[in-house]
Amino acid sequence: MKPPLFVVSAILGILTGLDNYLYSYGVACLPVSTSTLIVASQLAFTTIFGFFMVKQKFTPYSVNAIVLLTLAAGILALNTKGDRPADESSKTYMMEFALTIIAAILYGFILPLVELVYKKTKQQITYSLVLEIQESPFVPRHYYLVS
Repeated sequence: MKPPLFVVSAILGILTGLDNYLYSYGVACLPVSTSTLIVASQLAFTTIFGFFMVKQKFTPYSVNAIVLLTLAAGILALNTKGDRPADESSKTYMMEFALTIIAAILYGFILPLVELVYKKTKQQITYSLVLEIQESPFVPRHYYLVS
């Protein structure tokens, strides 16, 4: 690994740790349907950041996947009025909701940033490299389902 890549990887590790903290704290008391809906939005953030950062093109397949996953997450959000814990204040609920959205946005930023870093440092992206990134203990397992 080249030194510039090492430094940027350390920064990416810190960002990923922050993302994991925000996600863990955010979904601590959120209903499953709400947290699933928010986490599913991470796909849209990844697509948008990928378009602007690494010039990823929108294809009919990627648009179709985003639409279907967003619709599926929306269906989960239907009739969730009784999901919220009774003893939770509105302030706490809104804070957890906001932290989960920030975590989804941050991880949507991190994934294209990884690709951009490898392109800028001229590091070849291989299958084994992708597996090493995915097997990182800092990457939460729920993102594999979304990304």
